[in-house]
Amino acid sequence: LTSAQKTAAQVRGAKLAAIQQKTLEQARIDATYAWDASPVSTGRLSAELWEAVKGEDWSFVSYIMHFSWWPLRTWPMEKHYQWNGNTGGNGMGYNAPASLGAALANKKHGRFTVNIQCDGDLMYAPSVLWTAAHHQIPILNVMHNNRAYHQEVMHLQRMASRHSRGMESVGIGVKIDNPNIDYAKLAAAMGVYSEGPISDPKDVGPALRRAVAVVKRGEPALVDVVTQPR
Repeated sequence: LTSAQKTAAQVRGAKLAAIQQKTLEQARIDATYAWDASPVSTGRLSAELWEAVKGEDWSFVSYIMHFSWWPLRTWPMEKHYQWNGNTGGNGMGYNAPASLGAALANKKHGRFTVNIQCDGDLMYAPSVLWTAAHHQIPILNVMHNNRAYHQEVMHLQRMASRHSRGMESVGIGVKIDNPNIDYAKLAAAMGVYSEGPISDPKDVGPALRRAVAVVKRGEPALVDVVTQPR
């Protein structure tokens, strides 16, 4: 590069750095909205999870579109293994087994594996929990338990609105309630340390810290948090 090109690149880099910092600051402000809401806001859950794992050599392995991208927006991801990336084909039931595979890969490096697990996805292959317990694969699973296949809920809402047919039936086949699934009991039945379901945001941080201690001793753990849809 010429001197002029180097100077131009430095000026452009400084502008991009300033934009990035401003974007980060705004995202952290946005995460505080509905901080005390119940069900727990996704912004608060992401912030509480960061506080629990920030001192570890962490690796975040979740497919994350369903969680409003909060960790990518607010966590300082500076190493190649700190995010596992998205699914290539949007396969249903992808996240739980893919995250456990990443946790197995991380185990030999001593990395702390973190997974935000959506509820509908886990129901495709809940035996993943037994596999984690059987093979002693350390992973922190935090349930994004919004009690729905919410991407499908939103699509049905859009279609119902477009066709002016009302919202009364948009939950059919896509809500996961009546009865609600207790993922903590499901995990316990598979031999995994678990807590929840948690709907009071004040209880999230302490539960996460207890689960972190379990994972650090080489075991899987699950914290079931009842959450806002997105």
